[in-house]
Amino acid sequence: MKKNEKIIITGGLGFIFSYVTEYYVAQGYDVVVIDNQTEGSHPEIIDGSFHYYNLDVAEPSVMKIIEEYNPDYIIHAAAISDVDYSIRNPYQTLQKNIMGNLNIFEAARHLTNLKKIVYVSTDEVYGECEHLKREDEIIFPKNPYSCSKAVGSLFRIAFESTFSELKDKTAETRFCNVFGPRQDSRKILPAIKEGLEKGKSLPLHSEGKGYREYIYVKNIPEAVDLILHNGNRTYNLTLNEGFTVSELINKVEKVSGKKIMTHPTDRPGMDLKYQMDNSRIMELGWKPLYSFEQGLTEYLGEL
Repeated sequence: MKKNEKIIITGGLGFIFSYVTEYYVAQGYDVVVIDNQTEGSHPEIIDGSFHYYNLDVAEPSVMKIIEEYNPDYIIHAAAISDVDYSIRNPYQTLQKNIMGNLNIFEAARHLTNLKKIVYVSTDEVYGECEHLKREDEIIFPKNPYSCSKAVGSLFRIAFESTFSELKDKTAETRFCNVFGPRQDSRKILPAIKEGLEKGKSLPLHSEGKGYREYIYVKNIPEAVDLILHNGNRTYNLTLNEGFTVSELINKVEKVSGKKIMTHPTDRPGMDLKYQMDNSRIMELGWKPLYSFEQGLTEYLGEL
């Protein structure tokens, strides 16, 4: 148990990081969550087992909270993460996400107890992936959301390189598509699941040719913890289990035994293929708990 260690998790009520919050509470950490409860958050996990601030990380006041708490660790996951929203509202998305990144890294460099800050990014920063992208390859974001996340990646490098207080104290994750319980229907697998439950037609972007890698959310907490304690650079987080949307629909139909209705649509700024090299995280010692098939079966078992 780590009862004497403090950790701040921004975005700790969101779909993915609500699991991470619960993980560190169970491990005995003194946990602080900073989250402004935007769409898709899960305030129902607030049960008194961790400290909670209902605050947007883009607000300057977040820096004072972090500096006063003086944590051992920070996991910075808070962001506007809806691609469609970012296309409709690029100014707000970039302003909020970039200022949030700046506030967190600026506060981090003033902490006397800090051992590590992990910045949470996405495979979308690579742009179109004609091959398995390595962490040291150029990033080429092609929509406002991924652009804002790429800025955070640059902040991490710039702050660690410039400020000696952060030397060897930062790391970064780049997730592929995460799915599982608590995810809202703006994302592909919950949309498919909702379509099955309610008989709704699914919007099919680019004729279902979009290719993504998928990972079950219950794999995430231990992977993040591994990077938090042993990582010192950027890590692609994927099992290289990827499918086109059409292939994904076929897999869901096979597991559920039900037919999924679709209708054609399009999304501007959409990359057709994301795929990442996972060699670095595997060499760090990551041992995933679930394969895609195991996660999908468990997830659809709730139908």
